[in-house]
Amino acid sequence: MADENRKSRGFLSRLLHDRRGNTLAMAGAALVPIAGMIGSGLDMARAYMAEAKLQNACDAGALAARRTMEGADFTSDVEEEGERFFDFNFPASTMSAENVTRTVAQDDDSDTTVVVTASADIPTTIMSLFGKDTIPITVTCNADNDYGNNDIMVVLDVTGSMNCAPGVSGSCGNTEQPGSKASRLRAGAQGLYNALAGASNTRTRFGLMPYSVTVNVGRRLLNRDILKSTYHYQCDGTDWYYGTEYCSGGKSLSPVHIDDTQWADSNANLGIRNWRQSGAACVEERPSSGNSANPIVIGTSVSQDDIDARAANGNDTARQWGRYDPERVVTDSPWYSLSTASGACPAEAVKLRTFGSQNAFNNAVASATANLRGNTYHDVGMIWAARFLSSTGIFASDNPTEWDGVPVAKHIVYLTDGELVVNGSTYSTYGIESAYDRLQGSGSQPAQHIARFHAACSRAKSMGMTIWVIALDVGSTGDISPCATSGDHFFTSDGSDLEEVFARIGQGIGRLRLTQ
Repeated sequence: MADENRKSRGFLSRLLHDRRGNTLAMAGAALVPIAGMIGSGLDMARAYMAEAKLQNACDAGALAARRTMEGADFTSDVEEEGERFFDFNFPASTMSAENVTRTVAQDDDSDTTVVVTASADIPTTIMSLFGKDTIPITVTCNADNDYGNNDIMVVLDVTGSMNCAPGVSGSCGNTEQPGSKASRLRAGAQGLYNALAGASNTRTRFGLMPYSVTVNVGRRLLNRDILKSTYHYQCDGTDWYYGTEYCSGGKSLSPVHIDDTQWADSNANLGIRNWRQSGAACVEERPSSGNSANPIVIGTSVSQDDIDARAANGNDTARQWGRYDPERVVTDSPWYSLSTASGACPAEAVKLRTFGSQNAFNNAVASATANLRGNTYHDVGMIWAARFLSSTGIFASDNPTEWDGVPVAKHIVYLTDGELVVNGSTYSTYGIESAYDRLQGSGSQPAQHIARFHAACSRAKSMGMTIWVIALDVGSTGDISPCATSGDHFFTSDGSDLEEVFARIGQGIGRLRLTQ
């Protein structure tokens, strides 16, 4: 018995001191906390993934809502657009999320900013064994338009066809019809202003360039040296006499001094002043850079010097413009009818300026579209828009490249309701083309003007100007669409959606960005 007791005690002692197999027991005991740690890591990883998706949806909703806003106008449509984009990017089934909420609102401190907040509960798997059934996640984001500073020339076709309602073919005469394209334009242009209104610490200026067969820019030009005191007009083979001016047939060029015009004054300087302030200070185009000034020779190409150069003094005739003066062309001319062009000088152009209100901008557009006559010379409108917008040309001192330390973006918004229409017997900024033959290039007369139009567009782009084109009720757009900076900068409209089109352009000019 004693031996058996000793053996029993020896076994128990050995068992007590034998550590073999303890690892298994310890591992078994550690499985529970290890599983909890790994499980919680997996659950947290799912929660982080869900939070990233929720943040992406928040950003998309904020950007969509801000893009829909016009200026600081936050509406139910803006809210719904933000919610729609949020829901598209974070569907209800995403990561099995529960209790998903999203709020799209206008920021209390900045009425041009959209704020989106969102939250959700993400179900757990392993962590639920420890009483943690969900992990809450919350995100927030802001979006605003980074307007910067913008100079925008709005170029408006004010030819006779703008008197017609959309869809009406043929001529409507010189009387504006109910529901005219011009009236649609006046109502729609406010979309551009509204889309860019309300930005703080920035400057947005608008200029207006109405065009038809010429442009009315004389009052806006900087000094009298830009205009020729004596300008040559074409005789038509008929003897005629006006004041001290005498034209003796043979299709010669007859010099006409400002004193022999309706703007005459005892002082020639005052005569030019009278012309500039007449409200009808339209111009005839000067020669292309390096070409003859008498007779005037204009090429289809457009150089930067053609845009920027200005007369050095009163004797620099090659860089001066001439007076567009229907009275200088006699009524029995075989090329031209005085009554046709007597009212073809458009309303006055408006230099780049800020507008204090939508109403002020609307009134300026209404004034710019008050005289709807003449044919469609696209090249005239584009060239003069670039001249008014350039920071290195005639208005360089008024058009800095930076304002308040921030660069100025330059844009041309070009609206036309038709294809280019030129006529050799029409008195335009190129004179009477069948008689003067100033514009020279290959192809037909319309082809030459289209080439010059495209050259002006290309030159403006090379000078850093972004071009947006709106084709209003236009059948064929092949001549005008290449002028736009890209396909995204070209729009068509039947007139009913003009405000929306202008707003989309304004939203494109204002660079959308996330602010948080």
